[in-house]
Amino acid sequence: MFVQHKQLKFLNVSASRISRLNTSAYGIQLALPGHVPQMAAAYLVAVAGGSKVLVVVGLHLADSDTSVFFVPQSGEVPVEDAERVFEEGFVFAESMGFVLNETDYHLMSTQDQQNLWASMPISRRSGETSAFAETSAASSINSEDLETYRQRSLESLGRFLSSM
Repeated sequence: MFVQHKQLKFLNVSASRISRLNTSAYGIQLALPGHVPQMAAAYLVAVAGGSKVLVVVGLHLADSDTSVFFVPQSGEVPVEDAERVFEEGFVFAESMGFVLNETDYHLMSTQDQQNLWASMPISRRSGETSAFAETSAASSINSEDLETYRQRSLESLGRFLSSM
């Protein structure tokens, strides 16, 4: 069971500690206690730390630019239990109406992982612009990178749909 982690406001972890990352697009209207109803996106993240993994479901609320996090009631789990707990997080996010997509984070180069993680709103404080978003055009995602990411996403979606 996932419970809200009320003290957690953003995931301040390095991109190298992220072992899995699934994301949704904005499009689900949520009404969470303490927040006005608004569009939200969901992020399912596995954060590795030694022999333990913490699975986190992060919801980013668009209008208020805030994140709300849910973690397993048991907290970190041994690596051998991580897949099961990650699946529970997937079901938890889907139960709210989100459709999560695999990002193939583990297949990306270190630089692409850092860029993607820096662009995630759950990885920074509310109202803080990512360093990635502030970089010059030379280091921002160009159309070729977007096309590569789009193709990778379509392939992941295809694998997901074929597994059903």
